[in-house]
Amino acid sequence: MTRLLLLAFILTPIIEIAGFITVGGWIGLWPTLLAVLLTAVAGTILVRQQSAQVISRINTQLSSGQIPGRALFDGLCLFAAALLLLTPGFFTDIIGLGLLLPPIRSFLAPRLLRWAQSRGGVSFGGMGAGMGAGMGSGFNHDGFSSAGTAGQTFTTPGVIEGEAEVIDPDAHNDGRPEDNT
Repeated sequence: MTRLLLLAFILTPIIEIAGFITVGGWIGLWPTLLAVLLTAVAGTILVRQQSAQVISRINTQLSSGQIPGRALFDGLCLFAAALLLLTPGFFTDIIGLGLLLPPIRSFLAPRLLRWAQSRGGVSFGGMGAGMGAGMGSGFNHDGFSSAGTAGQTFTTPGVIEGEAEVIDPDAHNDGRPEDNT
């Protein structure tokens, strides 16, 4: 993974410079710079629109007790798209615009999830409290999965966990005990 990132950091500027030279040779310097600026502005507008929709989906799913896994993935893709679109260059703009397209995100989501699970870095369900979403790695220290089936929740219906405080029935309305002296 480290080698892949290093390769991306080396190749991306080379590809971008080659793209600038090629496109600049076709249409000239100022139209090339204008095109880069327009893709950044258009991408920012699209990211803002889609981000509002994704945030709404996340809130809806959380309020109904669902794990918003796909919506969170979409939000992550939109964040990456925003970074790529704000980076000057045609190559990063093409990738960023691709991440804005829901069919491409639908194509990427299961593949990236399988890849992450194969590396042991993602677990859905299981070890957490609340809505059944575990935030841990899903593996105990022995190396065996403790999370169970993906998407499985471990909440017991009708059981509410919390803290209790005994309230004196002879207390005043403001919650302080009555002074009997």
